[in-house]
Amino acid sequence: MAVGQPNAVGSSKCSCRPPAHLTSSGGCLECTRRSRVVADELHFKRAADRLRITPPPLSKQIKQLERELGGPLFERHYHEVRLTPLGQALLGPARAILRQVDGLKEIAAGVLEDGTPIRVGATAYAPSDLLEDLETAVGGLASPATFEVAGSAAEVTAKLVSGHLELGLIHLAVEDPRLRARTVAEYQGAIAVRADDPLACRDLVHIEELRDREVVIDFARPNPVILAALTRLLAKRGVRNIVRAVSGRGGELEMAAQVFNRRLVALVSYAPASFIGRMFSPPEFKLVRIDEDGWEPSRLALAWAADRAAGPPRPADLAEDLSAKLGPIRRG
Repeated sequence: MAVGQPNAVGSSKCSCRPPAHLTSSGGCLECTRRSRVVADELHFKRAADRLRITPPPLSKQIKQLERELGGPLFERHYHEVRLTPLGQALLGPARAILRQVDGLKEIAAGVLEDGTPIRVGATAYAPSDLLEDLETAVGGLASPATFEVAGSAAEVTAKLVSGHLELGLIHLAVEDPRLRARTVAEYQGAIAVRADDPLACRDLVHIEELRDREVVIDFARPNPVILAALTRLLAKRGVRNIVRAVSGRGGELEMAAQVFNRRLVALVSYAPASFIGRMFSPPEFKLVRIDEDGWEPSRLALAWAADRAAGPPRPADLAEDLSAKLGPIRRG
């Protein structure tokens, strides 16, 4: 998404028409890209989160594309989305078309050189208040820049290594020799519990107090490396009763419902201003900070590929500029 450029996501008519040789249906290229994301996720809410739009306009645009193609691409069921035979048949050609378009962009970037926008991405699992501040900071750079939310930290890392991003916001949990990074945010750990939970009356808890509780760490599940590291850290503190609150890659609302109904303890970052922080707030829930003597805060960093550290542009300089715009590292 280009920073500062409006995106008319609420329109039911496709506004961007590619040449006929790119799509035989004459359909909207952006709708094709969005239908590819839905096919990847098989879940409209997750696809909408990746695209940074809300589910209703996304569903509306997919239906518009289906009308232009003459048949449904997806079977929509409660909590389940599947590709139809038409969707399966068109998915491969659609991916090929999008690769061709991306190839055209790379050719254009090589010709334009200095006019190429700086590409900044971020994991969708960073606190939402930080994502909003980062998007604003990217929009304030002196050079043209784009900002996108690319999914998990693993997906952001893959885009950095492949050269599709200059900078990416990721959780700084595991060392990666392919990357260099600058820490830009730090959040104290917290638990989210029901408002009537015995721990809800506390201002601070020790991580060891969760040994006899069922603990949810589903926010880490999209990144297996971070999930494994977090599981090991909890085990060292005697917290081994890790449970799953959602099926598949369910959303935050499903997790909140499970925490409430099953009286679980959700391990989160202490970010009251974020979407998650507001969701786990009174009167139904309470966020309680974890004592840092036994539990380190989570850190997020702007990372770049080590083999492109020399630029141009120099990623370290861009990270320093964005860090200054973001303000104090300690948040929450």
